[in-house]
Amino acid sequence: MQQKTDPQDFEKRFLECDDKFNTIFKLTSAASKIIAPDLTILKVNDALTELMGYSASEIEGTKILEHACDAYRQHWHELQMELWSNKLPFFKLQACLHKKDKSLVWVNVTTILFKDQGETYGFTVLDDITGLKDFGESQKRLNMALKYSRMAVWQMSLKNNAVHRSEGHDELFGYDKLQPTWTIESYLPLIWEEDRPKFLSAIQSLPDHKSVDLQLRLITKDGSLKWVNFQGKIEDDPSGNADKVLGTIADITRDKLAERHKDDFISIASHELKTPITSLKTSLQLLARMQEGLPDRLKALVAQSNRSVDKIVVLVDDLLNANKTYQDQLDLKKTTFNLYTVVEESSGHLRLEGSHDVDISGPSDLMVTADAERIERVIINFLSNAIKYAPNARKVSINIEETGTAAKVSVTDYGPGIPEDKLSLLFNRHYQAGKLDTQYSGLGLGLFISSEIIKKHGGAIGVDSKVGSGSTFWFTIPL
Repeated sequence: MQQKTDPQDFEKRFLECDDKFNTIFKLTSAASKIIAPDLTILKVNDALTELMGYSASEIEGTKILEHACDAYRQHWHELQMELWSNKLPFFKLQACLHKKDKSLVWVNVTTILFKDQGETYGFTVLDDITGLKDFGESQKRLNMALKYSRMAVWQMSLKNNAVHRSEGHDELFGYDKLQPTWTIESYLPLIWEEDRPKFLSAIQSLPDHKSVDLQLRLITKDGSLKWVNFQGKIEDDPSGNADKVLGTIADITRDKLAERHKDDFISIASHELKTPITSLKTSLQLLARMQEGLPDRLKALVAQSNRSVDKIVVLVDDLLNANKTYQDQLDLKKTTFNLYTVVEESSGHLRLEGSHDVDISGPSDLMVTADAERIERVIINFLSNAIKYAPNARKVSINIEETGTAAKVSVTDYGPGIPEDKLSLLFNRHYQAGKLDTQYSGLGLGLFISSEIIKKHGGAIGVDSKVGSGSTFWFTIPL
């Protein structure tokens, strides 16, 4: 026999369920609301008021469309039609809402229909995806920036050599669509055969050197020739163990072509200069043999002109070789000479012109064995830079010192200084420091050639500078 239900007991249990629902609705961490068929917001919980920045009394009684972004209003009309007209039990959408402070919040919306006292309502849960949306937009901007800068990001696992790539990576290597898999071995067929050993050696030495930075030639999948700068650095896992390599691949083909065009111009210009310089040198040599009866001052000027032409000849030869491996081409003519005397001769033109005050300090009897003409060339280049990049500073200091087994020469100017991030680039071929990115005339070869000269001597070259405090260019050569 079926037991008869007491109406009062049923009502009691209904009220208990209603209380439980209200408690759960109020305290749940998911932003929730109850909406009417006309999209009026009837009830909200604390999580939703926190999400939107309104109090419950401010938002209850308003319509969803009052808070919806214009571009997403139609989505809410679709929800209304599907749930209340087409009788779907639930509906999902992605929406953009205006918060009280006028900022935007992106949400995934899930609405489920339920009935209460004969009326159908919607129980809506809003999942805040603003962070994911912002991340997606950032990723999109990053991919666009990488694409237009002709650069890609790569990440290689040290466990299985699998490579994860940014959008545009495969396109950089000539593929018209993303390849399903990529490993470090996938690069090999695309690298110019002569450059493969260099690439393999760099990858194999990663555990020791912790990074890789090299320029490679590619024959891409579509058959084009490219130059790339391949960089990467080892990243550790939370335990401190080497876990992966993260880096970039930049297409530097345009830079290489520009460098080649500049080298071609220098080569042509240098060849064209040789003929008039040779003629001038011959004329000066002839004049030197006809000095009898000339005033002493005129004789001195002829001698000075001959020395200057000799330096021009060396400079033109340097330009001719600048587009090759300069250090390999350089032939030193070493003699033993007084370093202080060479420094004096190098700065003599400044004293004669009276444009700058040159202060020379250090031992006047320090003897070195080197190519005096090349060393003078380096000092003149340092002085030229000091004048060019510090035009408003009259004083230039030159210091000579003996440092154990080497002689050191330093040239200090009192100009604006050079930013720290530019210092490592100063001795690159064709690079010019400039003053706060100001462009100066010249080929940008001086410091590059100076560096090669000092390296050929077995010495070191460098610069110490701080913005606002001037710069000191220095070199050392073995005694």
